[in-house]
Amino acid sequence: MKPSDFPPPFDAREFVAAPSDPEDERIEVGVLIVGAGPAGLACAIRLGQLLEGAPELAERLGEVPVAVLEKGKQPGSHLLSGAVVNPRSLRTLFKGRVRTSEMPFHGRVEHEAVYFLTRGRAMRIPAPPTMRNHGNLVASLSQLGRWLAEQAEAGGATILPETAAAKLLASDARVRGVRTGDKGRGRGGEELANFEPGSDVLARVTVLAEGTQGHLTGVALDRFGLHGESPQVWALGVKEVWQVQKPLDRVIHTLGWPLRAGAKYREFGGSFVYP
Repeated sequence: MKPSDFPPPFDAREFVAAPSDPEDERIEVGVLIVGAGPAGLACAIRLGQLLEGAPELAERLGEVPVAVLEKGKQPGSHLLSGAVVNPRSLRTLFKGRVRTSEMPFHGRVEHEAVYFLTRGRAMRIPAPPTMRNHGNLVASLSQLGRWLAEQAEAGGATILPETAAAKLLASDARVRGVRTGDKGRGRGGEELANFEPGSDVLARVTVLAEGTQGHLTGVALDRFGLHGESPQVWALGVKEVWQVQKPLDRVIHTLGWPLRAGAKYREFGGSFVYP
């Protein structure tokens, strides 16, 4: 018996609607990006670079050519993980405008180890090619997200924090944008003194960068028959912050315990420890 055998009830029709706000109350943008994670912010940065060389196109996209919605208090507030990053993609994105030393990394991976764990032992094993990180950089995704948001805004993007995308707006077999969630509701859904209703945000192009199991992405996959195109793969993760007497001088990855061995359990995973 697995929790995945008992998913909560989900009716996709609850999360898709046609635009309903009067025209004078709608918010119109050129490109709308839902989610200010690394992918969404990299998209905003790249669009800013392209529009810098195409002022006529930027003008046609309106007063807000690129907008990013972020449900958290600020970009990075919902990014919890540490990460080991190959900086090649960021160097490609910024094309020499930003040096690696200016990016918010904690340092290079100089030492690393991979262990296979049993209940009572830890056996060091050779690092598989996909887990070799020597020379890569250690980062906090939260700090990286905040920094990428600064770069996106410097390139002309408008970031709207504390703004959740509640519904996908669609009509005539096209995505028109999103409807933002209401603000100022109590735990029971009641309207508080600071209540603000959500708004229709319409865009020529909508980019869904919600991350794992985004509810609007799920709606779009169902509505437009996109299942099978780069299917998502995800895992449950638990983060802990440890205070240790001796500073860790290496990146550690593990396999095995506490996951159960054997094909019948269908369990795979491990852990990572970053200084």
